[in-house]
Amino acid sequence: TDSPEAALPALRNCELFKGHTDEQILQLMPCFCPRIQLFRKDEAIAIAGQPQKVFGIVLTGEVMIQKEDYAGNRLIIGILGPSELIGEVSVYAGTYRWPNNVFATTASTVMFLPYEKISQPCCNVCQSHQLLIGNMLSIVARKAIAMNNRINYLKLRGMREKLAAYLFEQQLQAGSHNFMVPLKREELADYLNVSRPSMSRELSRMRAEGIIDFYRSSFTIKDLDALRQI
Repeated sequence: TDSPEAALPALRNCELFKGHTDEQILQLMPCFCPRIQLFRKDEAIAIAGQPQKVFGIVLTGEVMIQKEDYAGNRLIIGILGPSELIGEVSVYAGTYRWPNNVFATTASTVMFLPYEKISQPCCNVCQSHQLLIGNMLSIVARKAIAMNNRINYLKLRGMREKLAAYLFEQQLQAGSHNFMVPLKREELADYLNVSRPSMSRELSRMRAEGIIDFYRSSFTIKDLDALRQI
């Protein structure tokens, strides 16, 4: 995936290019001067505090957004896969520094695009570029809502309440009582800022009570009313 043409499968599914044809996407590429880079598993893609003049699109693989406090404790902000964006909120906020660490959790390919090429219409003021700017604003707004949801999880004092809120939100997004969570157990514990062993015990208790069932990343809500009342 070392050319825009090879990157098309990921780009056409990226929200940034929603409403664009393959031809329009490729016509935009020379204006954006994209840089495509391959990262090994566990390699750093960005380090918090470093200058940021670009944002990224994951083309292949999986990356983790992670915040680390002064004591070295890590907090997972999110896990991103193909077609998802990295660092778009911070460049739009005008901070121009990476707010979090970004690591490749598998061998991954990322396309980097200069922020200023996206934020301002090109000299032709083409319709494709105008649509792209509108898409970016929608993405940033949705990310702000998602971050607010995350803050709501972290504000809850009990682990059981955090798990219930997270699982309830996941089933809403899936539109079904059966769904897959995107995080592994350790990642979910970091995401909710709880201990993994304690979280596993709480999940087992909720299963024994007939509220949920699960196998690895697959979950089923068996008693939605009981989950809501937690």
